[in-house]
Amino acid sequence: MTDKIYDLAVIGAGIMGLSSAFIAASDGPEERIVIAERDIVGSGTSGFAPGIQINICRNQKERSLIDCGSKFWRGIYPDGQWPKGRDCDVFWLTRNPGELAKQGSAGHLSPSTSFALVERLLSLEQFVVPDDVSVVLDRGSYCQVDSIVQDLTQRLKIKGVSIRESTSIRKIRKEPRNILLQTSDNSELSAKRVILAIGPWLPESPLRQHLTDEPGLRVKKVVALHLAARPTPNCPMIGLFDDYAFLIPMIEQGYWLFSFTSQEWDVKPFSDELRLSSDDLARANAILAKWCSSRVPAVESARVFCDCYSADGVPFSRPAKDIAGLHVIGGGSGNGFRFGPACAEEAVRSLYAADRHAITAT
Repeated sequence: MTDKIYDLAVIGAGIMGLSSAFIAASDGPEERIVIAERDIVGSGTSGFAPGIQINICRNQKERSLIDCGSKFWRGIYPDGQWPKGRDCDVFWLTRNPGELAKQGSAGHLSPSTSFALVERLLSLEQFVVPDDVSVVLDRGSYCQVDSIVQDLTQRLKIKGVSIRESTSIRKIRKEPRNILLQTSDNSELSAKRVILAIGPWLPESPLRQHLTDEPGLRVKKVVALHLAARPTPNCPMIGLFDDYAFLIPMIEQGYWLFSFTSQEWDVKPFSDELRLSSDDLARANAILAKWCSSRVPAVESARVFCDCYSADGVPFSRPAKDIAGLHVIGGGSGNGFRFGPACAEEAVRSLYAADRHAITAT
């Protein structure tokens, strides 16, 4: 048993879990907060994601998530002071400008030209823009999420948040006054409130039983290739809208990152079991070949990971169906960095508002 009762316990130290703890610690500096992580901080999706911030969204729900997430990140990293990234121009290429305009509802899109783009791509000399393709200019950013994870971890420690790595929670049960978290080694943590944010481990976890309104969760492989071309400081990000793929100039790391959509579903969330396949390479080459006048840039290496997708592709934040004081967030669907802080904020505000309501009612 434990004699220490935390005000908030967060299960999962990915970008959603860390954001939750950061919001709670910022709102209440005196709060006793603990994060339990089954492996090490950022060992899941957050350890591999490129952290793209773009203004494209499909509906008003996504727009509100983007706005909240952008505000959260600007508060931590004002003026684009990312740990390993930068604010940058984003050139969108599409044969369907009407659909792009519809999804770019932030109002930042402006017409541009292929010349304006290509003259900034000295490191991608073979890149061409066909005459029937529209070029649209936007603003965005990118930052390696693992660098943000490490930075948030240090900030949380300064705030007094306890982080317990190699601590897997196997059972959650409600006590009369608190919530008890039982670990795999039969130790226990006790907290007044709990946020469950375990990313791609949620679909097969026994903790999934607490999730209400089953969102049809699945785990999909995510692939990004490191291309053998060194970007120059003025390189923009390129969004291939029709394929929803991105060329990201990782200037600090010295390569172009090509991120595209994999179609391999229901994979296991273990990085050492995920591999780059011949189908992945064929799909990537097919997309890149549309934009290269000669040979496609060589692949130096790759990052292969996975993410948890909801049925509608939108992350969720909702109270547990069976335990008051437990909130479940997840389903990053490849957008955990953009959308996650909004889910985290909703969870934290909901949990603390419920407590204030209970106190008022008594």
